[in-house]
Amino acid sequence: MSSTGQAHTICIWTVGDEAVLAVNYYDLTVDDAKTWTEVSNGFVPMEQKYREPDRWHAELFGQETAAYRMVHWNQRGDRIAHRTASSVRKAPRDEFYWIIVPERGAYSIRYGDEIMQAAPGSVMVTGFDEVCLKHVPTSSAYALQVPRAEIDHRVKPSGRLRLVLDMNSGLGRVAKDMIRSAHAEKSNLSDREFNAICERISELLCMLSLGDVHPQQAHLPEAVEAIRRYVRENVGVGDLRLPAVAHTLGWSPRKLRLVLQQSGTTYRDVRQDETLRAARDMLENPARDAMSIRQVAVRSGFTPTWFSAAFKARYGETPGEFRRRRLAELAYQRVPQIGA
Repeated sequence: MSSTGQAHTICIWTVGDEAVLAVNYYDLTVDDAKTWTEVSNGFVPMEQKYREPDRWHAELFGQETAAYRMVHWNQRGDRIAHRTASSVRKAPRDEFYWIIVPERGAYSIRYGDEIMQAAPGSVMVTGFDEVCLKHVPTSSAYALQVPRAEIDHRVKPSGRLRLVLDMNSGLGRVAKDMIRSAHAEKSNLSDREFNAICERISELLCMLSLGDVHPQQAHLPEAVEAIRRYVRENVGVGDLRLPAVAHTLGWSPRKLRLVLQQSGTTYRDVRQDETLRAARDMLENPARDAMSIRQVAVRSGFTPTWFSAAFKARYGETPGEFRRRRLAELAYQRVPQIGA
């Protein structure tokens, strides 16, 4: 990737012991509009116009294999990109779709009289093989390029595929978390691992587009983790009754029960397990104003007697024994050791 003007390539290298098993990733900081146009046109050629080209600043973080490409950008300034008939003829780019996940700012595209817009909490799936006008304000977003055939054979669109999907459902959140995790672990992934993650993301989004939010067997671990994470994060502060959790995750109560049943557990067991984990974390607080064991029990939805019995059955010691042991261990760690 070339850089001119104020563009600086911070790092470009290959991860992996063998070139064939490598994920290429790069970080780029650009402080002038001309260089950003060159960078952007390396993905999809367009005519770029900037509101304040002299004050332009953007950061691009990317990773790619022969099959997939994922980028994350932070952009300071507004721009409009025109995909003209000439650019479409010269570079059709009709072999893939872009999955765009805004984190800050609304991303919009106009196709003739049709306008698509994706804001934080949603995702846009579209191609750039036709004339369009794209508006990208000051923003931060992820974009994943996937082979078109991979989505078309699942969704079977009658024409050009253009989707805006709500990412606030259970599977939507899982897909968004996977995108963030793949980006965060870019230096630790082989091409096979990166490709597997990207393929799974596209499968989840296809399920959302078809209204099929019942996870297939391959997706059960992610679905169960979404349930567990929600319970864990809402102990003592949210409604953890099964219907409320199912509604928040975008499922019906029946589907939530079925997901857990297929994973060999029940919602009752998941709720108790995650509640006890949260309670254990509360008991580890060494602060003088830490909650009493009774307060921890009440916040966790237990009676004190039942809490003690359930905690001992799960961890092999009573809440009181656990707290005393952890406090002693913390105190020992703070004492300077001889010879240290």
